[in-house]
Amino acid sequence: MTIENDEVVVIYFAICDHVLTEAGTSKQSLIGIYSGLVSQQFPMYSNLSVGVGIRLQSTRQRDITFSFTGPDGKRLFDSPPLPANWDNVKNSMEGSGFAALQIGVNVRSILFDQPGIYTAALYCDGNLLSTYPLAVQRG
Repeated sequence: MTIENDEVVVIYFAICDHVLTEAGTSKQSLIGIYSGLVSQQFPMYSNLSVGVGIRLQSTRQRDITFSFTGPDGKRLFDSPPLPANWDNVKNSMEGSGFAALQIGVNVRSILFDQPGIYTAALYCDGNLLSTYPLAVQRG
């Protein structure tokens, strides 16, 4: 059971063409957010980026991961724990009582072997936080 002062809240979770993180400020820009892909043929391989923003209420380090599942329920990708700067989280918590953790990940060559709804899922310590559907269509 999560108590309020240990809460994790998803601010954003999106699939896009590219995630830019500004040096110095750590501001993120998500470029080309989309919810669908069209392909003339299958199988198709695609590169994608995942942008994640999470508000934390404690400095406890966590494993943030995501997975990608096909329309048949088959797991296509399971990430290792996503990179996070926990020193920045600790500094933010001391100053304001909460921290915003922003993560951008590039994923190469995801296999889309059939049309349908694919699902990206975001996890914290193995618990589902959010999902993001991606419609893949024949065009």
